[in-house]
Amino acid sequence: MEQLTNALTQGAVEIVVILVGSLLSFVLMKIKSYLSTLKKRDELGIIDIITDLATEYAEAELKGKAGIEKRDFAVDKAIEILADKGIKLTKAEVIAGIENGVKKLNNK
Repeated sequence: MEQLTNALTQGAVEIVVILVGSLLSFVLMKIKSYLSTLKKRDELGIIDIITDLATEYAEAELKGKAGIEKRDFAVDKAIEILADKGIKLTKAEVIAGIENGVKKLNNK
């Protein structure tokens, strides 16, 4: 009888340990996902700021030049600055940010 009680107790403890471990794993996964979302939001803010600044810089440096030349200059500067910050983007993504920066600059 005592062996049966011990076996049942040990089985119940193992089940509780497995359930607690699974719950903790789930909670940690959710926390990691939340932190990843916060990091992504922060990167998007940095990208927006840098593309806006690169647009303003290109406008100031290349007065009287063609729009495409200014855009290419701003794209190259933005990619360079973002790479220094450890943020890798495609040229198309940076162009979209630069175009958004031009719209903001025109609205000022």
